[in-house]
Amino acid sequence: MPPTERDTLEELARQLSAASLPALSETEITIFTAHLRLLDAWNPAINLTRISDPRERATRHLLDSLVAAPYIEQLLPSGGKIADLGSGGGFPGIPLAARLLSHHSNLSMTLIESIGKKVRFLEAVTAASGLAPRLRVAHARAEDLAHGGGVRFDVIAARAVAPLGELIRLAAPLLTPTGSLLAWKRASDEWDAELDSASSFIGASAIEVAPVNAARLAGALLVRVTPHESERKRARV
Repeated sequence: MPPTERDTLEELARQLSAASLPALSETEITIFTAHLRLLDAWNPAINLTRISDPRERATRHLLDSLVAAPYIEQLLPSGGKIADLGSGGGFPGIPLAARLLSHHSNLSMTLIESIGKKVRFLEAVTAASGLAPRLRVAHARAEDLAHGGGVRFDVIAARAVAPLGELIRLAAPLLTPTGSLLAWKRASDEWDAELDSASSFIGASAIEVAPVNAARLAGALLVRVTPHESERKRARV
């Protein structure tokens, strides 16, 4: 294993232990190594990430993605369909797929990305992961998928995509009737205003905010949104 990948995964192992999260399995190590290697190979051409330091990659890419796995397992105890909206460089989708799909045969994940060159990168990672066909890539905008009337998802993950109100508008039409949006956010004065705006749009009762229990991710939040049917219709307008 190249030193960059090795250092990243060794640091991730320490951080998972500190956060009381499960250690990496051999399958996960194989998938993460392939993902990081392809990220390094493709990044100079298509600018997938600005983070190159192994410690920062372990924290801001991998740990930040994996903290959501226990939440999703609670939401989908009997399986279901997950989507990563605006997947980009494959975060949080690829790490979550490595953890969840390798342990739960009744789960599937779709990486939704609208930019063609990033789609091709995600397809390369998906092929290397060994998780296809339960892990797939959709080259589409969320709005187009919604208008297509096709598959709906039980959980939609979204990290660094848009303000919460805009995320709700994009995700709600793609959710099943009991589905949830899971958004990555960070505590700040700006977040308070963003939350107020989203609450006025969707209703405060539909939003649940949980702090992330990881010292290296101080201030990180996971925000679950469960739109009611009336709110789904409003989001489609």
